[in-house]
Amino acid sequence: MGFGWRQRAYCAPMPSCFSVEGPLDSSGASLGASAASGSSSLLPASVRGSSETFSVSTSLSQGLLGCMNSSTLPNSDIFFLPKPSNLLRWGLPVLVFLPNLTLFTRSWPFYASKAS
Repeated sequence: MGFGWRQRAYCAPMPSCFSVEGPLDSSGASLGASAASGSSSLLPASVRGSSETFSVSTSLSQGLLGCMNSSTLPNSDIFFLPKPSNLLRWGLPVLVFLPNLTLFTRSWPFYASKAS
């Protein structure tokens, strides 16, 4: 089951979803080609997304340094954080239109003494 990037526009895509072949298993075969079936193979990799595991691998071969040039982060739900561009969309107006709290600080004792 994919992430559904079109339904989750506030999410930043993971770099592994831009790979065409998908991650490699220990034998060197592509996991994406064997796991793809039906309509999911018709979608581009950037739209289809990836699994729940965030995989980063370099372009080096899976030879002598094959175990050292890739890292896997399981349970990578942190990538569901909002994109910074969407945070700025509502964060900047909040900062701009914040009320000036220093306006009535000098007259605060005057207003505080009127409380009954």
